[in-house]
Amino acid sequence: MLAACGIREPQDFEDEFAEKDLNGRYIRYTKILGRGAFKTVYRDFDEVDGIEVDWNQVKIDDLLHLVDDLVKLYYEVNLLKSLKHDSIIKFCDSWIDDKHDN
Repeated sequence: MLAACGIREPQDFEDEFAEKDLNGRYIRYTKILGRGAFKTVYRDFDEVDGIEVDWNQVKIDDLLHLVDDLVKLYYEVNLLKSLKHDSIIKFCDSWIDDKHDN
């Protein structure tokens, strides 16, 4: 999951580059912004729109064994995609990384 935060240039980031999304649009950096029970939030940059975003990474390997948790995750992603309001952070994209179970 990703959420836009503000306009910045990629060279403004002092963090180390960690990975890109499957399409090469989003660059994830190593700096962790927050951590929860199911996800870790990293600094990220959207190269297409030129804005800083949050990269929320969810480990799905444990969720694959718990059908209810996996259903809740898909429900949350679909709900976030549908929300459109000035007071709610915009949801940009989601994907599954089978290689790393994220």
